[in-house]
Amino acid sequence: MVWLVGFGGFTLVVDPYEIAPWISIAGVNARRTRAHEDGYRVHVGHRLLTGEAGTITLGSSRVMDGFPRDLPDWPGGYENLAMAGTSAFELARASALAARNDAINCVVIGVDLREFSTDTNTQATYWITPMAGGSQIAALAKMALSPSAFARALQTVDDNRTGGSDERWEQAYAEAGLPARFEEELAKRYRYYASFEYDPERVAFLFRGIDALLASGKQIVVFIHPVHAWYEEARQRAGAGPAEIALRRDIAAQIAARGVTPEANQACFDGPALQAWDFGGFSAPARTAPPAADGSAPSPWYYVPSHYRPALGQAILDRLAGHSDVGQVGEDFGRRLTPDTLEAALDAFQAGREAWLQSQTPWEVHAAQAFDGFDANPPEPEAGPRAFLTRTDHVDLERDVRRIEDEHSAAR
Repeated sequence: MVWLVGFGGFTLVVDPYEIAPWISIAGVNARRTRAHEDGYRVHVGHRLLTGEAGTITLGSSRVMDGFPRDLPDWPGGYENLAMAGTSAFELARASALAARNDAINCVVIGVDLREFSTDTNTQATYWITPMAGGSQIAALAKMALSPSAFARALQTVDDNRTGGSDERWEQAYAEAGLPARFEEELAKRYRYYASFEYDPERVAFLFRGIDALLASGKQIVVFIHPVHAWYEEARQRAGAGPAEIALRRDIAAQIAARGVTPEANQACFDGPALQAWDFGGFSAPARTAPPAADGSAPSPWYYVPSHYRPALGQAILDRLAGHSDVGQVGEDFGRRLTPDTLEAALDAFQAGREAWLQSQTPWEVHAAQAFDGFDANPPEPEAGPRAFLTRTDHVDLERDVRRIEDEHSAAR
Protein backbone atom coordinates (compact mmCIF):
# COMPACT_ATOMS: atom_id res chain seq x y z
CA MET A 1 0.00 0.00 0.00
CA VAL A 2 2.86 2.39 0.86
CA TRP A 3 4.44 1.65 -2.53
CA LEU A 4 1.13 2.34 -4.29
CA VAL A 5 0.68 5.67 -2.50
CA GLY A 6 4.23 6.67 -3.38
CA PHE A 7 3.73 5.66 -7.01
CA GLY A 8 0.54 7.69 -7.35
CA GLY A 9 1.76 10.59 -5.24
CA PHE A 10 4.85 11.02 -7.40
CA THR A 11 2.72 11.27 -10.55
CA LEU A 12 0.32 13.76 -8.97
CA VAL A 13 3.07 16.00 -7.61
CA VAL A 14 5.04 16.05 -10.86
CA ASP A 15 1.78 16.56 -12.77
CA PRO A 16 3.25 15.80 -16.23
CA TYR A 17 0.01 16.66 -18.06
CA GLU A 18 -0.27 20.12 -16.45
CA ILE A 19 -3.56 19.64 -14.65
CA ALA A 20 -2.51 22.07 -11.92
CA PRO A 21 -0.24 24.63 -13.65
CA TRP A 22 0.27 26.54 -10.40
CA ILE A 23 2.31 23.64 -8.99
CA SER A 24 5.76 24.51 -10.28
CA ILE A 25 8.90 23.08 -8.71
CA ALA A 26 12.31 24.07 -10.06
CA GLY A 27 14.27 21.04 -11.23
CA VAL A 28 11.17 18.85 -11.08
CA ASN A 29 8.31 20.13 -13.24
CA ALA A 30 8.85 23.84 -13.89
CA ARG A 31 8.91 22.85 -17.56
CA ARG A 32 6.04 20.49 -18.50
CA THR A 33 7.98 18.97 -21.37
CA ARG A 34 5.62 15.98 -21.72
CA ALA A 35 2.25 17.71 -21.34
CA HIS A 36 1.47 17.14 -25.00
CA GLU A 37 2.52 13.47 -25.18
CA ASP A 38 -1.07 12.23 -25.11
CA GLY A 39 -2.35 14.94 -27.43
CA TYR A 40 -3.31 16.97 -24.34
CA ARG A 41 -6.25 14.67 -23.49
CA VAL A 42 -5.63 14.54 -19.75
CA HIS A 43 -5.01 18.27 -19.61
CA VAL A 44 -8.12 19.05 -21.68
CA GLY A 45 -10.35 16.69 -19.72
CA HIS A 46 -9.69 18.56 -16.49
CA ARG A 47 -9.67 22.05 -18.03
CA LEU A 48 -13.15 21.42 -19.43
CA LEU A 49 -14.35 21.26 -15.83
CA THR A 50 -12.10 23.82 -14.17
CA GLY A 51 -11.24 26.37 -16.86
CA GLU A 52 -12.56 29.90 -16.47
CA ALA A 53 -12.45 31.03 -20.11
CA GLY A 54 -15.79 32.05 -21.57
CA THR A 55 -14.88 30.75 -25.04
CA ILE A 56 -13.09 27.49 -25.79
CA THR A 57 -12.07 25.80 -29.02
CA LEU A 58 -12.23 22.04 -29.47
CA GLY A 59 -10.93 19.87 -32.29
CA SER A 60 -7.92 17.94 -33.48
CA SER A 61 -4.30 19.03 -33.91
CA ARG A 62 -5.58 21.33 -36.66
CA VAL A 63 -7.12 23.47 -33.90
CA MET A 64 -4.28 22.78 -31.45
CA ASP A 65 -1.65 24.05 -33.89
CA GLY A 66 -3.77 26.31 -36.08
CA PHE A 67 -5.56 28.42 -33.45
CA PRO A 68 -3.95 30.77 -30.96
CA ARG A 69 -3.13 29.16 -27.63
CA ASP A 70 -4.46 32.22 -25.84
CA LEU A 71 -6.14 35.51 -26.76
CA PRO A 72 -5.67 37.93 -23.83
CA ASP A 73 -8.11 40.50 -25.28
CA TRP A 74 -10.92 38.06 -26.05
CA PRO A 75 -14.08 39.15 -24.15
CA GLY A 76 -14.65 36.73 -21.28
CA GLY A 77 -11.39 34.89 -21.90
CA TYR A 78 -10.36 32.27 -24.44
CA GLU A 79 -8.66 28.87 -24.19
CA ASN A 80 -7.58 26.41 -26.88
CA LEU A 81 -8.58 22.93 -25.67
CA ALA A 82 -7.90 20.86 -28.78
CA MET A 83 -6.64 17.25 -28.71
CA ALA A 84 -4.37 15.77 -31.35
CA GLY A 85 -5.86 12.88 -33.30
CA THR A 86 -9.30 13.26 -31.79
CA SER A 87 -12.51 11.70 -33.08
CA ALA A 88 -16.21 12.55 -33.13
CA PHE A 89 -16.58 10.19 -30.18
CA GLU A 90 -14.11 12.14 -28.03
CA LEU A 91 -15.53 15.48 -29.16
CA ALA A 92 -19.03 14.37 -28.15
CA ARG A 93 -17.77 13.30 -24.73
CA ALA A 94 -15.82 16.57 -24.37
CA SER A 95 -18.97 18.54 -25.25
CA ALA A 96 -21.00 16.76 -22.57
CA LEU A 97 -18.25 17.51 -20.06
CA ALA A 98 -17.97 21.18 -21.01
CA ALA A 99 -21.71 21.54 -20.47
CA ARG A 100 -21.04 21.12 -16.74
CA ASN A 101 -18.77 24.18 -16.57
CA ASP A 102 -20.84 27.33 -15.94
CA ALA A 103 -17.91 29.58 -16.86
CA ILE A 104 -18.00 28.45 -20.49
CA ASN A 105 -20.34 30.48 -22.70
CA CYS A 106 -19.27 29.51 -26.22
CA VAL A 107 -17.73 26.38 -27.75
CA VAL A 108 -16.13 26.40 -31.20
CA ILE A 109 -15.63 22.88 -32.59
CA GLY A 110 -13.48 22.16 -35.63
CA VAL A 111 -14.23 18.99 -37.60
CA ASP A 112 -12.93 17.19 -40.65
CA LEU A 113 -13.77 13.98 -42.49
CA ARG A 114 -11.20 12.18 -40.33
CA GLU A 115 -13.29 12.74 -37.19
CA PHE A 116 -16.11 10.78 -38.83
CA SER A 117 -14.15 7.81 -40.13
CA THR A 118 -14.32 4.28 -38.82
CA ASP A 119 -10.91 4.73 -37.20
CA THR A 120 -10.49 4.15 -33.48
CA ASN A 121 -12.85 6.00 -31.15
CA THR A 122 -10.27 6.99 -28.55
CA GLN A 123 -6.58 7.36 -27.88
CA ALA A 124 -5.05 5.48 -24.95
CA THR A 125 -5.02 8.18 -22.26
CA TYR A 126 -8.67 9.08 -22.89
CA TRP A 127 -9.57 6.46 -20.29
CA ILE A 128 -7.76 8.32 -17.49
CA THR A 129 -9.52 11.61 -18.23
CA PRO A 130 -12.83 12.97 -16.91
CA MET A 131 -14.23 12.57 -20.43
CA ALA A 132 -14.44 8.83 -19.85
CA GLY A 133 -17.11 9.34 -17.17
CA GLY A 134 -17.22 9.44 -13.39
CA SER A 135 -16.06 12.21 -11.11
CA GLN A 136 -12.98 14.37 -11.50
CA ILE A 137 -11.52 12.78 -8.37
CA ALA A 138 -11.96 9.31 -9.89
CA ALA A 139 -10.17 10.50 -13.03
CA LEU A 140 -7.29 11.83 -10.94
CA ALA A 141 -7.05 8.49 -9.16
CA LYS A 142 -6.92 6.61 -12.46
CA MET A 143 -4.21 8.93 -13.73
CA ALA A 144 -2.19 8.61 -10.52
CA LEU A 145 -2.17 4.81 -10.87
CA SER A 146 -1.49 4.79 -14.61
CA PRO A 147 1.91 3.34 -15.62
CA SER A 148 1.98 5.58 -18.71
CA ALA A 149 1.36 8.71 -16.61
CA PHE A 150 4.10 7.57 -14.21
CA ALA A 151 6.48 7.18 -17.15
CA ARG A 152 5.63 10.70 -18.34
CA ALA A 153 6.30 12.01 -14.83
CA LEU A 154 9.74 10.36 -14.82
CA GLN A 155 10.51 11.87 -18.23
CA THR A 156 9.40 15.29 -17.02
CA VAL A 157 11.70 15.17 -13.99
CA ASP A 158 14.59 13.92 -16.10
CA ASP A 159 14.05 16.71 -18.64
CA ASN A 160 13.96 19.34 -15.89
CA ARG A 161 17.15 18.02 -14.32
CA THR A 162 19.12 17.63 -17.57
CA GLY A 163 17.67 20.38 -19.74
CA GLY A 164 16.17 17.83 -22.07
CA SER A 165 12.89 18.04 -23.91
CA ASP A 166 10.77 16.33 -26.52
CA GLU A 167 12.39 17.58 -29.70
CA ARG A 168 10.04 15.55 -31.88
CA TRP A 169 7.20 17.87 -30.95
CA GLU A 170 9.25 21.03 -30.76
CA GLN A 171 10.58 20.50 -34.29
CA ALA A 172 7.27 19.37 -35.78
CA TYR A 173 6.98 22.48 -37.96
CA ALA A 174 10.59 23.46 -38.45
CA GLU A 175 10.49 25.65 -41.56
CA ALA A 176 13.44 23.95 -43.25
CA GLY A 177 11.59 20.64 -43.43
CA LEU A 178 8.19 21.91 -44.57
CA PRO A 179 8.78 21.84 -48.38
CA ALA A 180 9.61 18.13 -48.17
CA ARG A 181 6.63 17.45 -45.91
CA PHE A 182 4.32 19.23 -48.34
CA GLU A 183 5.59 16.92 -51.06
CA GLU A 184 5.27 13.79 -48.90
CA GLU A 185 1.62 14.53 -48.17
CA LEU A 186 0.58 14.05 -51.78
CA ALA A 187 0.99 10.28 -51.44
CA LYS A 188 0.22 10.17 -47.72
CA ARG A 189 -3.26 11.68 -48.05
CA TYR A 190 -4.05 9.73 -51.20
CA ARG A 191 -3.20 6.49 -49.36
CA TYR A 192 -5.37 7.37 -46.38
CA TYR A 193 -8.46 8.36 -48.35
CA ALA A 194 -8.16 5.43 -50.75
CA SER A 195 -9.38 3.24 -47.88
CA PHE A 196 -11.47 5.88 -46.08
CA GLU A 197 -14.85 4.82 -44.70
CA TYR A 198 -17.30 7.52 -43.65
CA ASP A 199 -19.55 6.83 -40.65
CA PRO A 200 -22.62 9.11 -40.57
CA GLU A 201 -23.56 7.69 -37.16
CA ARG A 202 -20.70 9.70 -35.69
CA VAL A 203 -22.20 12.96 -36.89
CA ALA A 204 -25.40 12.22 -34.97
CA PHE A 205 -23.32 11.10 -31.97
CA LEU A 206 -21.37 14.38 -31.92
CA PHE A 207 -24.54 16.45 -32.13
CA ARG A 208 -26.07 14.50 -29.26
CA GLY A 209 -23.11 15.62 -27.16
CA ILE A 210 -23.72 19.15 -28.43
CA ASP A 211 -27.29 18.89 -27.14
CA ALA A 212 -25.84 19.00 -23.61
CA LEU A 213 -24.13 22.30 -24.43
CA LEU A 214 -27.39 23.69 -25.84
CA ALA A 215 -29.30 22.60 -22.75
CA SER A 216 -26.80 24.44 -20.54
CA GLY A 217 -27.32 27.69 -22.46
CA LYS A 218 -24.08 27.80 -24.40
CA GLN A 219 -23.47 28.88 -27.99
CA ILE A 220 -21.91 26.29 -30.28
CA VAL A 221 -20.21 26.84 -33.62
CA VAL A 222 -19.23 23.73 -35.58
CA PHE A 223 -16.90 24.45 -38.49
CA ILE A 224 -15.28 22.35 -41.21
CA HIS A 225 -11.52 22.86 -41.33
CA PRO A 226 -9.74 24.60 -44.18
CA VAL A 227 -7.08 22.41 -45.76
CA HIS A 228 -4.72 23.11 -48.63
CA ALA A 229 -5.84 22.39 -52.21
CA TRP A 230 -3.38 19.50 -52.42
CA TYR A 231 -5.15 17.84 -49.50
CA GLU A 232 -8.61 18.55 -50.89
CA GLU A 233 -7.66 17.18 -54.29
CA ALA A 234 -6.10 14.06 -52.73
CA ARG A 235 -9.51 13.29 -51.22
CA GLN A 236 -11.25 13.83 -54.54
CA ARG A 237 -8.83 11.71 -56.54
CA ALA A 238 -8.80 8.90 -53.96
CA GLY A 239 -12.59 8.63 -54.06
CA ALA A 240 -13.65 10.45 -50.89
CA GLY A 241 -15.48 13.23 -52.72
CA PRO A 242 -18.93 11.73 -52.02
CA ALA A 243 -18.04 11.57 -48.32
CA GLU A 244 -17.23 15.32 -48.38
CA ILE A 245 -20.73 15.98 -49.71
CA ALA A 246 -22.33 13.55 -47.25
CA LEU A 247 -20.63 15.21 -44.28
CA ARG A 248 -22.00 18.62 -45.23
CA ARG A 249 -25.47 17.22 -45.85
CA ASP A 250 -25.45 15.39 -42.53
CA ILE A 251 -24.33 18.46 -40.58
CA ALA A 252 -27.05 20.56 -42.23
CA ALA A 253 -29.59 17.84 -41.41
CA GLN A 254 -28.56 17.88 -37.74
CA ILE A 255 -28.98 21.66 -37.67
CA ALA A 256 -32.43 21.33 -39.27
CA ALA A 257 -33.49 18.57 -36.85
CA ARG A 258 -33.04 20.94 -33.90
CA GLY A 259 -35.11 23.71 -35.43
CA VAL A 260 -34.95 27.02 -33.60
CA THR A 261 -32.42 26.43 -30.82
CA PRO A 262 -32.76 28.08 -27.39
CA GLU A 263 -31.12 31.47 -27.11
CA ALA A 264 -27.61 31.28 -25.68
CA ASN A 265 -27.08 32.81 -22.26
CA GLN A 266 -24.09 34.88 -23.37
CA ALA A 267 -23.49 34.53 -27.11
CA CYS A 268 -20.04 35.34 -28.46
CA PHE A 269 -21.09 35.52 -32.12
CA ASP A 270 -24.06 36.89 -33.99
CA GLY A 271 -26.65 34.32 -34.95
CA PRO A 272 -28.31 31.33 -33.32
CA ALA A 273 -27.08 29.27 -30.39
CA LEU A 274 -26.15 26.44 -32.77
CA GLN A 275 -24.55 27.18 -36.11
CA ALA A 276 -22.27 25.51 -38.62
CA TRP A 277 -19.69 27.01 -40.98
CA ASP A 278 -17.78 25.57 -43.92
CA PHE A 279 -14.18 26.74 -44.29
CA GLY A 280 -13.21 23.80 -46.49
CA GLY A 281 -12.93 23.66 -50.26
CA PHE A 282 -10.76 25.61 -52.65
CA SER A 283 -10.83 29.10 -51.11
CA ALA A 284 -8.10 31.69 -51.65
CA PRO A 285 -5.89 30.44 -48.76
CA ALA A 286 -6.23 26.83 -49.98
CA ARG A 287 -5.02 27.87 -53.43
CA THR A 288 -1.84 29.60 -52.27
CA ALA A 289 1.41 28.08 -53.48
CA PRO A 290 3.26 25.45 -51.43
CA PRO A 291 6.58 26.51 -49.87
CA ALA A 292 9.47 26.78 -52.31
CA ALA A 293 11.78 23.79 -52.31
CA ASP A 294 14.68 25.93 -51.09
CA GLY A 295 12.59 27.26 -48.20
CA SER A 296 12.69 30.81 -49.52
CA ALA A 297 8.91 31.29 -49.72
CA PRO A 298 6.99 29.52 -46.93
CA SER A 299 3.26 29.14 -47.28
CA PRO A 300 1.58 32.04 -45.46
CA TRP A 301 -1.37 29.94 -44.32
CA TYR A 302 -0.24 26.31 -44.00
CA TYR A 303 2.54 24.42 -42.27
CA VAL A 304 1.65 21.33 -44.30
CA PRO A 305 -1.45 20.66 -46.47
CA SER A 306 -3.39 19.26 -43.51
CA HIS A 307 -2.39 21.80 -40.86
CA TYR A 308 -2.85 25.55 -41.05
CA ARG A 309 -1.00 28.30 -39.23
CA PRO A 310 -2.49 30.40 -36.39
CA ALA A 311 -2.93 33.28 -38.84
CA LEU A 312 -5.65 31.24 -40.57
CA GLY A 313 -7.16 30.15 -37.25
CA GLN A 314 -7.39 33.81 -36.30
CA ALA A 315 -9.06 34.52 -39.66
CA ILE A 316 -11.67 31.86 -38.83
CA LEU A 317 -12.41 33.52 -35.49
CA ASP A 318 -12.59 36.92 -37.19
CA ARG A 319 -15.05 35.56 -39.75
CA LEU A 320 -17.22 34.01 -37.04
CA ALA A 321 -17.15 37.29 -35.14
CA GLY A 322 -18.37 39.16 -38.21
CA HIS A 323 -15.31 41.34 -38.70
CA SER A 324 -15.62 43.14 -42.01
CA ASP A 325 -11.90 43.16 -42.83
CA VAL A 326 -11.32 39.71 -44.33
CA GLY A 327 -7.99 40.77 -45.81
CA GLN A 328 -6.05 38.21 -47.83
CA VAL A 329 -8.34 35.28 -47.06
CA GLY A 330 -10.97 36.62 -49.48
CA GLU A 331 -14.73 36.90 -49.44
CA ASP A 332 -15.19 33.20 -50.26
CA PHE A 333 -13.46 32.05 -47.06
CA GLY A 334 -16.14 30.61 -44.79
CA ARG A 335 -19.84 30.09 -45.48
CA ARG A 336 -22.69 29.50 -43.06
CA LEU A 337 -23.91 25.94 -43.51
CA THR A 338 -27.67 25.61 -43.09
CA PRO A 339 -30.38 23.61 -44.87
CA ASP A 340 -31.06 26.74 -46.94
CA THR A 341 -27.42 27.40 -47.90
CA LEU A 342 -26.33 23.77 -48.34
CA GLU A 343 -26.73 23.50 -52.10
CA ALA A 344 -24.99 26.83 -52.68
CA ALA A 345 -22.11 25.67 -50.47
CA LEU A 346 -21.78 22.43 -52.43
CA ASP A 347 -21.87 24.31 -55.72
CA ALA A 348 -19.21 26.72 -54.46
CA PHE A 349 -17.00 23.78 -53.48
CA GLN A 350 -17.20 22.28 -56.97
CA ALA A 351 -16.76 25.66 -58.68
CA GLY A 352 -13.66 26.34 -56.58
CA ARG A 353 -12.20 22.99 -57.50
CA GLU A 354 -12.83 23.50 -61.20
CA ALA A 355 -11.25 26.94 -61.10
CA TRP A 356 -8.16 25.55 -59.40
CA LEU A 357 -7.86 22.63 -61.82
CA GLN A 358 -8.07 25.02 -64.75
CA SER A 359 -5.55 27.44 -63.27
CA GLN A 360 -2.60 25.44 -64.63
CA THR A 361 -0.19 26.94 -62.14
CA PRO A 362 3.06 24.98 -61.96
CA TRP A 363 2.15 23.47 -58.61
CA GLU A 364 -1.38 22.56 -59.73
CA VAL A 365 0.14 20.76 -62.73
CA HIS A 366 2.67 19.06 -60.45
CA ALA A 367 -0.08 17.80 -58.13
CA ALA A 368 -2.21 16.61 -61.05
CA GLN A 369 0.72 14.64 -62.48
CA ALA A 370 1.39 13.07 -59.07
CA PHE A 371 -2.24 12.03 -58.67
CA ASP A 372 -2.32 10.68 -62.24
CA GLY A 373 0.64 8.51 -61.27
CA PHE A 374 -1.15 7.27 -58.15
CA ASP A 375 -4.25 6.48 -60.21
CA ALA A 376 -2.16 4.45 -62.65
CA ASN A 377 -0.11 2.74 -59.97
CA PRO A 378 -1.95 3.11 -56.64
CA PRO A 379 0.20 3.17 -53.51
CA GLU A 380 -0.66 0.71 -50.77
CA PRO A 381 -3.69 2.17 -48.97
CA GLU A 382 -3.70 2.62 -45.22
CA ALA A 383 -5.77 -0.19 -43.78
CA GLY A 384 -6.18 0.28 -40.06
CA PRO A 385 -8.64 -1.64 -37.88
CA ARG A 386 -12.26 -0.51 -38.09
CA ALA A 387 -14.04 0.70 -34.97
CA PHE A 388 -17.74 1.37 -34.63
CA LEU A 389 -19.87 2.98 -31.96
CA THR A 390 -21.42 0.46 -29.60
CA ARG A 391 -24.68 0.40 -27.69
CA THR A 392 -22.68 1.15 -24.52
CA ASP A 393 -21.21 4.26 -26.15
CA HIS A 394 -24.69 5.55 -26.91
CA VAL A 395 -26.11 4.63 -23.50
CA ASP A 396 -23.27 6.33 -21.62
CA LEU A 397 -23.50 9.52 -23.66
CA GLU A 398 -27.30 9.57 -23.45
CA ARG A 399 -27.12 9.24 -19.66
CA ASP A 400 -24.79 12.20 -19.33
CA VAL A 401 -26.70 14.38 -21.80
CA ARG A 402 -30.05 13.59 -20.16
CA ARG A 403 -28.60 14.51 -16.78
CA ILE A 404 -27.59 17.94 -18.09
CA GLU A 405 -30.93 18.43 -19.82
CA ASP A 406 -32.86 17.46 -16.70
CA GLU A 407 -30.79 19.70 -14.43
CA HIS A 408 -31.28 22.77 -16.60
CA SER A 409 -34.92 22.00 -17.30
CA ALA A 410 -35.61 21.90 -13.57
CA ALA A 411 -33.75 25.18 -13.05
CA ARG A 412 -35.92 27.08 -15.53
